[in-house]
Amino acid sequence: MLVLDAQRVQRAFHRLHLPFTFSEQELETLTTTNVVLTDPVLLGFATPRLNDGINILNLRSLLGVESSRPPSFFDHPWYLDEAFGRTDCPPGWHFIQPDVDSDSIGQPHNYSYSLISKGLTLPTAIEVVLMLFLYFAETGKQLLTKKHTWCRDEASLNRFVTVGAFGRNGVFVSSHPGSYTSRGLGICGKLMVSPDEPFR
Repeated sequence: MLVLDAQRVQRAFHRLHLPFTFSEQELETLTTTNVVLTDPVLLGFATPRLNDGINILNLRSLLGVESSRPPSFFDHPWYLDEAFGRTDCPPGWHFIQPDVDSDSIGQPHNYSYSLISKGLTLPTAIEVVLMLFLYFAETGKQLLTKKHTWCRDEASLNRFVTVGAFGRNGVFVSSHPGSYTSRGLGICGKLMVSPDEPFR
């Protein structure tokens, strides 16, 4: 399991020229977690309490849609007026599968309920985007190059958001009806954490 603590995420923000910062206390306390799992494989990262603007639309504005300057977004304007694009990432720890669960490929959105027995749930779109961009800033490598993950966020017309296909054209943010299936679509499960405990 790769864990990007507050200090590593702060360095990634700096490399990406993003204005977000952790407090001194967070830099000291968000350094370790008691999550010790090897199955499923997870990527952990911390986000600051000062999270205003850590959302998809602001990241799109800051990082752009120019594929020649990764990481960037594919220029899909459909979500510019969607509420999920303005949802800030919650502060604290996030633990997400860096690849789609093999059993979830080709399954509809409600397949996510079957992951509860594994202690997993759906991530939000901003969590997936942050995972992709922070991992890229840390390693220079891209995750989900050929796959998308279902996300928790709902879009207009009773559709659910998907994120992925992070290739040379940037990361794709799409949406589909809940019944939609595709060989390129699955779920990157997120470790469920109780709302009253910041990490688990």
